[in-house]
Amino acid sequence: MKRLYKAFKNWLYLPDGRQAEPYNLLLFGILALSAIVAVVSFTRTLALFLALI
Repeated sequence: MKRLYKAFKNWLYLPDGRQAEPYNLLLFGILALSAIVAVVSFTRTLALFLALI
């Protein structure tokens, strides 16, 4: 998880430092949760579509 967070921080050019860390973690958490929701939504939609065929 630490590697993933570091890659995320480097990818978005987020600032380093103690003061910026809570905001970086919050952004990371929000994006991780939205990615999970997107994957679940996609799989449910795909399952519904395949059930109709």
